[in-house]
Amino acid sequence: MLKVGVIGLGTVSPIHLHSINQSPHARLAAVCDIDTDLAQKKCDATHCDITPIYSDYKEMIDKEELDVVHICLPHYLHAKVAKYALDKGLHVFCEKPVDVGYKETKDLYDHYMKYKDKQKLGICFQNRYNKTVVKLKEELEKNKEEVFGVKGLVTWFRDMAYYKQAPWRGTKKEAGAGVIINQAIHTLDLMAYVTGKDWKSLTATLSKLMNKEIEVEDTASAFIKYEDGVNGLFIATNAYSITDSIELQVITQKQKYTIKENRLFDRHLNLLAEDDKSDQTKDYYGAGHEKLINKFYEAIINDTDDYCDLADAMETMQIIQAMMDSSETGKEIKKEDIVND
Repeated sequence: MLKVGVIGLGTVSPIHLHSINQSPHARLAAVCDIDTDLAQKKCDATHCDITPIYSDYKEMIDKEELDVVHICLPHYLHAKVAKYALDKGLHVFCEKPVDVGYKETKDLYDHYMKYKDKQKLGICFQNRYNKTVVKLKEELEKNKEEVFGVKGLVTWFRDMAYYKQAPWRGTKKEAGAGVIINQAIHTLDLMAYVTGKDWKSLTATLSKLMNKEIEVEDTASAFIKYEDGVNGLFIATNAYSITDSIELQVITQKQKYTIKENRLFDRHLNLLAEDDKSDQTKDYYGAGHEKLINKFYEAIINDTDDYCDLADAMETMQIIQAMMDSSETGKEIKKEDIVND
């Protein structure tokens, strides 16, 4: 039974606490947050057993005999805390994004390479385990259809109250970016994941349509060129009226697959799959956390690579960095511009 600690008891932490509690492979051994009262409330709300509550993550890691830590902190702290945990011999499961940009991501990756033979570092891209995504990837691989287009649309709502609740969300230094790194990162990840195509270059624009007081964008668009001539269109905004359903579409020579309202349809609108729902989390989180987290635990126990590793997140962080660079310079950014910088 793996002994698990959670660092950061903010908005996303309840689904991690619930997943740990429900897992047959782990038990919650400790939690940490600078606001210990908040941590206690989150533990109470998710019916956690009484656990030590720390305000310093280093103290928790040093005192508790943990196997795994979950990092649910603001973006700019992810790599820093992950490195400390790795140095102390722990496995790390980190919320998205890896950090605020590709430089920090690559730095963590290089650090992790020293420990990869004995420790694992997973990244929380839970939507890869949605039934619609699993089925779409199966269809594309089974039929060996030639993909030539992929589209991702995210139309959500976040007003200034959202950023004032946690001011770090609106800063480039602590969040890295806005809608592309905090909300739509999963969609960017899935566009490459389901098609199996690496990106080659992109052109992007980032802007603020509604939330003018923040530093980061609330709206973004990108034209992404993937390998083998696949074109991608990505549009995301936090300036809509509601947090609406995400749309992911893949075009092949014979088919059009569309995920919308948590259902997968083919070109004739035949229903191919529907996502599970969870009453333990927000609808837009999906129901994949438990599957993803248990996959990570099983990989630790069985010493396999069957989980979402840090390496799997590198391409998405490259794309996010390229979007920021393209918007700032007004130029097309190539993959080698990011990787070789």
